[in-house]
Amino acid sequence: MAGRTELRGDVHLVCGLRDETSYLSSAGVTSCQSSGERRLERTSCALLATRQSASIKGRYWFSTVKALSGHDQPIKILYASQTGTAKLFAYQLNEELTDEYPERKISLSEFREVKPDQMLEPNKALHIFLTSVAGVGEPPDNGREFYEYIMDKSNKNNLSGLEYAVFGLGSTAGHAAYFNVIGKSLDQRLEELGASRIMEIGLGDDGDCIEDDFDNWQDKLMTLLKKNSASDCDDVEQNVGAEEVIDNAASAIDVVQQREQMQLHEAKHSDELPSNNTFTDDLVIKCPGALSEDGTRFKSNKFQTLALLPKSKENNLARHKHLFHLNNTSNQFYAEGTDSFSVIGNELLGVEAGESGIHELKLASPNVTYTTGDHLVVYPQNSQCIVEAYLNMLNVDGNAVIDENQPDSYPFPKSLTIFETLTHCVDLGALPSPSFARMLIGKKDIDYKSEVAYPRRTVLDLALQYGRSISLEDLLYQASPMKPRYYSIASSSVKHPNMIRLVYRRVQVSLYVHFSSDISMYMYSNNNDFKKSVPTSMKYVTKLGMLREGICTNYLTHKGYIDTQEHAHIAAYVNINPTFRLPKSIDTPILMVAGGCGVAPIRALVEERVALVSSQNNGKLGPAALYLGFRSPEDEVYRQTIDDAIKVGALTNAKVTYSSGCGKNALVSDVIREDAIQVWNHFESGGVTYTCGGARSFGAAVESAFLDIVQECGEMDFAGAEQYLRKMIKDGRLMDDLAD
Repeated sequence: MAGRTELRGDVHLVCGLRDETSYLSSAGVTSCQSSGERRLERTSCALLATRQSASIKGRYWFSTVKALSGHDQPIKILYASQTGTAKLFAYQLNEELTDEYPERKISLSEFREVKPDQMLEPNKALHIFLTSVAGVGEPPDNGREFYEYIMDKSNKNNLSGLEYAVFGLGSTAGHAAYFNVIGKSLDQRLEELGASRIMEIGLGDDGDCIEDDFDNWQDKLMTLLKKNSASDCDDVEQNVGAEEVIDNAASAIDVVQQREQMQLHEAKHSDELPSNNTFTDDLVIKCPGALSEDGTRFKSNKFQTLALLPKSKENNLARHKHLFHLNNTSNQFYAEGTDSFSVIGNELLGVEAGESGIHELKLASPNVTYTTGDHLVVYPQNSQCIVEAYLNMLNVDGNAVIDENQPDSYPFPKSLTIFETLTHCVDLGALPSPSFARMLIGKKDIDYKSEVAYPRRTVLDLALQYGRSISLEDLLYQASPMKPRYYSIASSSVKHPNMIRLVYRRVQVSLYVHFSSDISMYMYSNNNDFKKSVPTSMKYVTKLGMLREGICTNYLTHKGYIDTQEHAHIAAYVNINPTFRLPKSIDTPILMVAGGCGVAPIRALVEERVALVSSQNNGKLGPAALYLGFRSPEDEVYRQTIDDAIKVGALTNAKVTYSSGCGKNALVSDVIREDAIQVWNHFESGGVTYTCGGARSFGAAVESAFLDIVQECGEMDFAGAEQYLRKMIKDGRLMDDLAD
């Protein structure tokens, strides 16, 4: 054994667990599988992320590519998006194609906007598909009908003459075994039906840098279309050379224009006018929503100007704390079934855990209906100080209303104030797209990963760092939409039918910033004064950036609770997760493995078993073992819940491990390996196993331990062990709730 084990009654404490989770929130995932068998089919036997690290992003995804035929045919962009990223990319692609081919017919639509049997038009258009994965290998809700239609084995449609390209969106950080399975299966199925693939499928990885993945794939698509439009190879070479010259010149012009915008902005806030204001009329526009005294704000050279209505007494920053008033209108923002939950409790569970400790949020609604194992999907909001920082940068009044009469391409609900739009609809903490980042930085060639993605630079970061002045339109048409966050429910619906518990860990990131004469870091003091300081793990604002906190966990943290009739509220809806349930028979043995915030769904299962014990005549359930890991003894939560479950027989035994504070390092996966015989006997008995926590490290480590146990105790080779676990998944005996 790699660590020291202490025995407290029936609860074993294995001291020294390395933090396998790096799991800062219990964000769950959508899951709507109809059967374990369908899950298995969609994985294409891609169960084990540890073995597939080299191939998981598509290096071994071979396919046949055929030459594109006509160069003037229309282009249909079709997308299916669960949280908005695929939609954002589809709009970006539509914009790129429209700019490049203004005379070409280009259409953009969701999968569900067209009947499945009428969506595909062989010999009439080039079809470009963008689709994400929802949950555990499922299609997005707005793409399910078409996906099931096209994948139906009875579908014998001849798609000969249909030319297509596919970009899939997935994540190796959550359910890596199902990485881009929807995009891959769609790509393969279209070929099976006779369609012609014009380029290799693009595999976007949200666990790494999906924006860069899409940008590279889009560049390849545009290059392919340009080559196809050229009359011969010589013309192609000449055109490419000319484009490089034009792009370089355009980049230089853009830099000059951006500088002029900044100079104009600075002049408006100084005592002197610019010496040369030739570009004033081109860079600003008279607007009732402007902050400046002369009523002008920056305008976009790229996007149509939004019509703003002036502020009035009815328009104030607190007009709508949520967007339920948009329900049943053309501007509806929330998904169907979204409800207003009252916050009836919000506390840090570990008294000595500090700011990084695990919190528990209690929510209540008389309308809620859920089943133990489901997820709650929460709509977060940007903090007010960040919204105001953007309003100042944009030179607009947050009380101004975005008029209902906007072009169809406008990506957000209309008739909201700018403040409401930035608070609810735009992810102000997200990375800008590569094209947006190039605009903000002022050059065409950037290393997106090193300059933007990995240091987590936001739009505000880059605008301040490079002295850019952008318009409201530049931001709203290019910024990432706010995505709802998924949280595993930590309560039992049997015990608490109208109350939901969530578990979360506050996300706070410390980024190193090199100090220089014009770059400094400032800490918020208790009285909100700015003080120069060194980088720490506390929240901070930099001259190059903004407050670094997770948007949703910060939002939840500030949802205070006072024991009165007045409650804070959040907008959320229940997402059904039918593949994560307790066995139908109470006699079936279960094995639960969790780390960090992965304790949430495990707590729900344990609470339900306690309720089942009291409801049974003989009060007996099948055996249940628990392996649970935390960062330190101070980080541990739900000790009393576990002890009580053992006393009443809802748990047979539990081993709790720590990453620090009590001796040598030991992994949960190592402890599982030490109990190999017990784990193997559990597998062979037909018991059900649950794994919950971080996908990339914790989930992969536990999965590797299971493989080793099956090989050793079952006397199988690696392939045989893989097949054994696949069968467990197919039979519904190996379930997980993993995400990073």
